[in-house]
Amino acid sequence: MRPKLLFLHGGGTNAEIFRIQSGKLATLLNPQFTLVFADGFHESPPGPGVLPFFDGAGPFRQWMHDYPVMPEVVDWPELDRMAAILETQGPFVGIVGFSQGAKAGMLLLRHLERAGHSDVEFFVSVCGTVPFRGPGEAGEDDERRAMYEQSRAQGKLKTESLHFIGESDPYRAESELLLEEFCEPMSRRVVRFKGAHHMPSEDAVNKQLARMILQSYEGV
Repeated sequence: MRPKLLFLHGGGTNAEIFRIQSGKLATLLNPQFTLVFADGFHESPPGPGVLPFFDGAGPFRQWMHDYPVMPEVVDWPELDRMAAILETQGPFVGIVGFSQGAKAGMLLLRHLERAGHSDVEFFVSVCGTVPFRGPGEAGEDDERRAMYEQSRAQGKLKTESLHFIGESDPYRAESELLLEEFCEPMSRRVVRFKGAHHMPSEDAVNKQLARMILQSYEGV
């Protein structure tokens, strides 16, 4: 049986849209892995760049409610639902998360590391965003920053990680901050590609990402 990878979509899309967005990478990974695309827990408006191409492809979904600010930092309320995906559709050797999906995957990994057991051996963030941070309503920025610092205070994650960061991504600063949630240097690898807030479209970048994922698995 092929090892499984869990794919977590960004906010305002869904599993089927992410399957299309990840098509080039999926084609390269399918010979070695079984890819599982999961749906976020909450309906939401379409995310950046979703329309008009995916008009009618809803319902659009997200993993968490970033707005308004969430009061939970240590215990993300959807963790039990996320853990259920691992139990019912896993085990997974790796998690691939895009944008908010990378944020959700990071919080899941933190939960698993705190629990002291996990089958997940590596984590891939593509244009990932950090927990509880970003533009909000007036007066929320200080609270978001404080919550981010509380998340960081829990310590860095030890799971091996790959970080693909778009050089022209408007959320690049958040991707760089998410990078700092993980230990370095041996267990953390970073690639900055020429692109905005989307899955890589260049064949060479997808081949590099697929190759690094396979290396992570073979190195376990």
